[in-house]
Amino acid sequence: MVKWTGLHRRRLSLAAKVLAALVITAAASGKLPHLVLTQAVISTVLALVVAPLWLLGRPQSGPGSRAWSRVPPFLAVGTIAAGTIAIQLPPVVAVISDGGVAAVLALGALLAGALCFWSVVVSPARISGIAACGYVVIGGVPISIPAMFLILSPRDIYGAFHAAAPPGIGAMNDQVFAGFVLFAGVKITIWTIASIAFFAAARESASPDDDEGGLPVTAPPTVPGWVLALATDGPTADEPAPAPVRAKEAAGTP
Repeated sequence: MVKWTGLHRRRLSLAAKVLAALVITAAASGKLPHLVLTQAVISTVLALVVAPLWLLGRPQSGPGSRAWSRVPPFLAVGTIAAGTIAIQLPPVVAVISDGGVAAVLALGALLAGALCFWSVVVSPARISGIAACGYVVIGGVPISIPAMFLILSPRDIYGAFHAAAPPGIGAMNDQVFAGFVLFAGVKITIWTIASIAFFAAARESASPDDDEGGLPVTAPPTVPGWVLALATDGPTADEPAPAPVRAKEAAGTP
């Protein structure tokens, strides 16, 4: 099993921050392909890859350990749900595609909501074990809603956006492909992290010496040796022979 040291965690966190800066800078330039698929990839990377890795750089204790964790877990689910749904609305997709400050603000808000969500379960976590597994699975339900709309919609939701610059792959294909990217990103990330939380809880409930993951085995109590001699199968001592009556009288005992 890989041991995640503080250095590994800080390196992953730094890589996530660099990736976030590159993605947001590229979106702000307004030079990315004019596709809904492009926006789906950007939002998936920021919310489901960058955000959880970003939080790995938090210290395990001290003031910095609670960064992004001031929001209660229930509201944290709402923040990432609102961000992932809003970022796929046609007007917001058009704004991000145009680039500029508005694109930076929109993607920054999405990243902030994702950081609040993942801060609940990324170490130092506020909840762990089965509770963390359930939290992640429940949180994955609302953030997969945009993907289902894009995949199942019988019409082009982004008609005005596609009319401004018709995509070479076709308007409906662009929309459906974006939906599949969002759906696959959500499911892979959610089930990966939920599985990690579940198996971590299983390891905690198992005995450290049990390689097969069984239930803990209670060690037998430590007792003195003379107690063991009293057991039914312990060694027995011969009964002393009774002294003759005359010997007792000579000794002055009754």
